[in-house]
Amino acid sequence: MITLHHAIKIAAPRSMVFLALADVITMSKWHVGEVEGEIALGKILTLHPKPGTHFSWRTEVLEPDSKIEQTSVQETDSHAGKRLTFILSDLDDGQTLVKLSHGEWSEQDPHLPFAIPGGAKYFIT
Repeated sequence: MITLHHAIKIAAPRSMVFLALADVITMSKWHVGEVEGEIALGKILTLHPKPGTHFSWRTEVLEPDSKIEQTSVQETDSHAGKRLTFILSDLDDGQTLVKLSHGEWSEQDPHLPFAIPGGAKYFIT
């Protein structure tokens, strides 16, 4: 199994970054396609990036302004069970560091290459 790791600096306070990741209304303003459901412990969030495609995630950990962990429960074209973890921290320059891990990809998953956008700096474990 493969886990993707990514980190990005965002020029916004941690509370605003967390809101963008944890609030469905705020997420729907920047996420491609339709966003439905709820980001709360044990609840399901479903993303519809394009017609006929969806990803459903159950929230396992929700620590305000610091951490979100979700498990994939249903995906259109890939296996469920992948883990998504966001960890947020403050940087000395006032930015927020977001560390993301997206794990348990099968090496044979045909969608794995699309999970690594061009220009992003990922490393795989």
